[in-house]
Amino acid sequence: MADAESNLVPSEAADQVEVALEEQAAADDGILYLNEYQYENDLVTDFARLVASPRRRGSLYVAAAIAALIGIGMLVAGGSWIKFGVVLIVFGAFLAWWSKNLHHTLARDFIDAVEADESMGGRYRRVAANEDGLMVWGKSGKSQFFPFEKLDHVLDGERIFVAMFADQGVTIPKDTFIRGDAEQFGPFLKARISKKLRIETKKKKMKAEKAAAEAKQGDKADKPQDNKGKRRKQKKSKKKR
Repeated sequence: MADAESNLVPSEAADQVEVALEEQAAADDGILYLNEYQYENDLVTDFARLVASPRRRGSLYVAAAIAALIGIGMLVAGGSWIKFGVVLIVFGAFLAWWSKNLHHTLARDFIDAVEADESMGGRYRRVAANEDGLMVWGKSGKSQFFPFEKLDHVLDGERIFVAMFADQGVTIPKDTFIRGDAEQFGPFLKARISKKLRIETKKKKMKAEKAAAEAKQGDKADKPQDNKGKRRKQKKSKKKR
């Protein structure tokens, strides 16, 4: 072992010492992964592309297809239906285009929000991960902690990870790690998704959908009763006359 160390070139020995010191520092501060980046517009656009709800985009595609099919049917029927058919086909094409470019609209909104938010002191971000959660710093020194117990899900894009904590997302680019790397960080982050929180979120969503459905049914049931009440009042007023 001593012979192997004595054969090292000074620069190689210095590199080994530096690596050892970095590993020791990582063990001391508890930070497992560290990432620094500038939150430029291309990253914001990637964030918007991942965050754009697939269900929402899918529903827009379905609506576009239905509108186009009905429009084609009207064109085939001919006569006065042709104009309506053309309008529906154009409307369907617009919905398809909007669904495809939905993330651009979101990106513009997010970019405006980032530029308007001066609390972080610009677009510089420093994200540190330990066993408990993610800490995000800005240039101003302001920080925010996101505990893993509130981590709902992770979006894995081509260039970035997005850790979703309820309605807040933390962007972590894959090529700007200064401690750790993306290959190790991805599995680390996904393993810390709170299954309990996901179950609770699904239950809340199901309850909300059930309540909305019951409310609609209640409104429909109340309308005939209201009509009956109005008719009774009208009959009584006629008898008085």
